[in-house]
Amino acid sequence: MIPKNTALSVIVIALGVLFLSFQFNNSPEEISKIQGKIMGTTFTISFYGESTDSLENSVSLILNSVNSDMSTYLEDSLISKFNKSKINTWNKVNEDFINLLAYAQNLCSRTSGVYDVTIGKLVNRWGFGPDQASLRPKSEQLEYLTKQIGCDAVFIDIDNKSIKKTKDIALDFSSIAKGHAIDKVYDFLTAEKNIKNVFIELGGEVRTSKFKKGSKPWKVGVINPNNNSKVIHTFLSNDYETFAMATSGDYRNLRIFDDQQFSHTINPKSGLPNLIGKKSVSVISDNAMKADALATALNVMPLDEAMIFADINKIKVLFIIEGDKKPKLLFSQELQKGKI
Repeated sequence: MIPKNTALSVIVIALGVLFLSFQFNNSPEEISKIQGKIMGTTFTISFYGESTDSLENSVSLILNSVNSDMSTYLEDSLISKFNKSKINTWNKVNEDFINLLAYAQNLCSRTSGVYDVTIGKLVNRWGFGPDQASLRPKSEQLEYLTKQIGCDAVFIDIDNKSIKKTKDIALDFSSIAKGHAIDKVYDFLTAEKNIKNVFIELGGEVRTSKFKKGSKPWKVGVINPNNNSKVIHTFLSNDYETFAMATSGDYRNLRIFDDQQFSHTINPKSGLPNLIGKKSVSVISDNAMKADALATALNVMPLDEAMIFADINKIKVLFIIEGDKKPKLLFSQELQKGKI
């Protein structure tokens, strides 16, 4: 990690988000920063106060702990050990792992299986996981894998902190782990270290305090999918009691099979990746884990179904779709209301 103190404007560009922090000459302010790489991406933590080696080490330990539990790219991670285990064999995990799996199963049920973390083998088969497939999957392979996955394909024993698979599945927490990691760091900084003015960005997902400094907000801009150096919409953190945002987009991390582009967002029911449709889906929630998972779920759904689901469940969502000449912004009813 590389700590920095800066009184300059800060711009962080990541998947679907721009963080904008402006410095006014008549009110010099110093922001401490902790930066680094984790989970195959970068992170930036900005806050008012002095950064220390001890603080940076604690943040690093938190992020590496989440990664060692939930990365499918580490052979000895908890999730990789579970994925390699036999059907109906109990596997010891930890409380965080169980909490994430329980939330994912609940969201799986609420979305009628549109969101499902048991799609790990489908993710790999399409070349978006640690196993880089070079050929398009055959229809019989997809039929087999889609029959295996499901909300009830993993059992949880809360008392013994153990889980077991009942079908030939593999877990994939890529749609929820980064948000969880952000929440862990946020809670550590605000609750344990009493740092109240904080901004955390990891792989394009964000969580901030209500205020940047005094009554000033953090400014978080959603990038234009057609030009990732430009902001298409800006949110202010002080419009919300707690601000967390995650963006899921169909325009990055693509694979090409038979001259056709496929998104990394896979529909568990069909076994097929999304064709390039919605440009992006940005969800605002009270924590990053929920924003992360909901953004993925809504991106998998057809647009009309996603908007209905968002309105029924009172989710704050910004949909960006292709317009006639430029991207078009669609706001869920809850987001139109403004403040939480």
